[in-house]
Amino acid sequence: MTRAQLVNKLSLRMDVTKKEADLYLSAFLDSIMETLHKDGRVVVQGFGSFKINEYKARVAKKPLTGELIQLPVRHKPSFHAGKELRERVNADMVLAQEAEVLISRIQTPENVFSISAG
Repeated sequence: MTRAQLVNKLSLRMDVTKKEADLYLSAFLDSIMETLHKDGRVVVQGFGSFKINEYKARVAKKPLTGELIQLPVRHKPSFHAGKELRERVNADMVLAQEAEVLISRIQTPENVFSISAG
């Protein structure tokens, strides 16, 4: 889903204009980014948490030239899905697995394939 699609969906769901929905989305994302910059962690209960991981400075090798270069300390945001989000995402997978189990339990007559193929 693109930002434009998300803005459109928000405007329909909240019954506001697309311009207002874009403003709300921008304010929400800016708040997350600002808090991550200051505190290093944002938790949205049921959805997940954002945090900043710090990677130490290190020496790396350029793959093409083999030249050694010094990489500085880096900070990288990461997201960990919350329980409710994981359950929603995996709900379809659980249903599909249950359907496969049910189908495997159904006994089909031995001649069903020879009749349909003939």
